Amino acid sequence: MIKLNESINRVFLLRFDSGHEAIARFPTPLAGPPHFTTASEVATIDFLRRRQGFSIPPVLAWSSCAEGTDVGAEFILMEKASGCLLLDVWGDLPRREQSMFAKTLGEWERRLLELKFTHYGSLYYKDDVPAPLRAPTLLEGISPDDELNSQFCIGPIARRDFWEAEREGMDVDRGPWRTAEDYMTAAARREQEWIRGFGTSHILDDPDRVLPGQGTREDHVEFLSTYITLAPLLIPPLHEQVMPVMWHLDLHASNIFVEYSEEQGKISPKIPLSISSVIDWQGTCIGPAFLQVQVPPLYRMGDVLPGCQLPALPDNFEELGESEKADATENRRRRLDHKLFELAAFPRSIFGMKARLERFHLEDLAQVTWKYGLLPFRMALCRVYEHWEDIVPGTTCPLDPPSVLAMIQAHHDNWSQHQSMLEDLDREFGLGEFGYVKGDRDQFERVRSAVEQKKQEYINEGKDDEVKRVRALLWPYRDTLRDRDVIPPLMLPSAINEADIPTETIQ
Repeated sequence: MIKLNESINRVFLLRFDSGHEAIARFPTPLAGPPHFTTASEVATIDFLRRRQGFSIPPVLAWSSCAEGTDVGAEFILMEKASGCLLLDVWGDLPRREQSMFAKTLGEWERRLLELKFTHYGSLYYKDDVPAPLRAPTLLEGISPDDELNSQFCIGPIARRDFWEAEREGMDVDRGPWRTAEDYMTAAARREQEWIRGFGTSHILDDPDRVLPGQGTREDHVEFLSTYITLAPLLIPPLHEQVMPVMWHLDLHASNIFVEYSEEQGKISPKIPLSISSVIDWQGTCIGPAFLQVQVPPLYRMGDVLPGCQLPALPDNFEELGESEKADATENRRRRLDHKLFELAAFPRSIFGMKARLERFHLEDLAQVTWKYGLLPFRMALCRVYEHWEDIVPGTTCPLDPPSVLAMIQAHHDNWSQHQSMLEDLDREFGLGEFGYVKGDRDQFERVRSAVEQKKQEYINEGKDDEVKRVRALLWPYRDTLRDRDVIPPLMLPSAINEADIPTETIQ
């Protein structure tokens, strides 16, 4: 048994005396609800293999009940994925092959859209979901006598945000849902209830949640009410845009395997790249198409214009230095890769949809306002206001004009700077989700020592004692439980949440 990874799941490679290999995955409490997380992933894999013929490693054994296993934990035992891991060969691929794979991956994911579900939620075997929690139908046009219809159902959503911390014990609506409006507002109503009862610092909070402008409990509840009122107007009119669809939301180079050849012990991917397997279907859910259909992390760029507007080089390209020209050219190539995936994967009604990302970001942030703070959500509301004519043409936006937009923008810019710093630090120290350090105890101690040294350098760069104090409080790798009940943030003046204050004191 060889340990491969540990974060949300503990993953082991099992080698048997017969020469066969298998993968054992044990979800940790961070993965979500023990039963629904495991049961939904297993059912999703089986369904996609049988219905669509997807190349996903088959499940050999599994249990969603820790008490019923000899190992005392939920687990999934599955065949080892065929092919070589894309991550291991990506850096050696010609740039053209990296780009062309965007089309291959997009065409692969688009096959998921052939499944026309009738409800929103997560997929299960019927026996794993109590009858009152099952949707009455599964797929459009499927015969009641179809074998899959008798075995599978849509049940409560297994997405982690619905079960995190105290939410797991709350009596909230987790679906399945028949309408897009019910799907879109359920998370916001859940968060309102959680904030009222449990809204204090949590170990999983984003470290920048305590920055100025992030809001009090009352602010969060109020803005979520605004979103709930707004949600029905954000829903596009076409069935193809709102139909319940499944989508793999975490396609990156560590979840994709490709065909390869081996010569003299050296593994080389076959060109053109061909997908041999895709793994990690944990938390996969069925949602409205305009919210589900997204470019995966492998190709996603944040500044790509919608529809047929192709990325271009900057207007001053010829005035740039050679290094800057190279950066601009590569940036354009990456945005073209993003667009190539869209062209291959997105239905026409999604590809050309106006203000789709503005709607997506608002709905996405409504799920996590407390964890990440109110600033990103308020900026998303401002973006919806600015694009209202594209959302409901010829009508007046029900949102009040954001008279404090300049203040929100200033606080949001400051928040963005801190987020960029956190991303840079994660890359510098090779940290994964939740600060995970890959390696042994010695590696962990080396990284921790380096992080502590970086922290002291960051604090000492403050221009005076007050700035140094705030920098120490804002250092991203800290126990966020110690932020508990610090509302307003950082014990600074209460006006910091609503006044137009200078932000240089916290930079």
